[in-house]
Amino acid sequence: MGIFMASLPSWKGILHFPHAHTMVIGWISMMIFGLAYHVIPRFSGSPLIAECFQKLHWWLANIGMAGMIGVPILQILFYTHLPLLNILFFTFGLFQFLGILIFVVQILKALKFLNSPFSKPKACCNNSCDDNPKLKVS
Repeated sequence: MGIFMASLPSWKGILHFPHAHTMVIGWISMMIFGLAYHVIPRFSGSPLIAECFQKLHWWLANIGMAGMIGVPILQILFYTHLPLLNILFFTFGLFQFLGILIFVVQILKALKFLNSPFSKPKACCNNSCDDNPKLKVS
């Protein structure tokens, strides 16, 4: 998108806002999400919440990102439909926000700041290891 903006300076004003969203949401925040999903559980020794929430976060974040890149271009090109496009932009922003909220809950749970009812059950708790000889530490 940056090369396109450089080669067609007349489109720079149209693509500036979507380009910023591509960089911030598409590159920087996704890199932070991926790094945190990989590193935080290993450092804290605690698992993330169920995998379905991670997939939901991925879908919400990517759908929100695509909308927040595409809708501003449509807003400039179809200015007469601005109220509808503003609602659409808000909806994609809400998807992005919900994805970030899921991410924050997962990380806080992994860092043991939050007890979640969706947390995975542990294989061995308190004295339950005494009942299973395979789990006993000799």
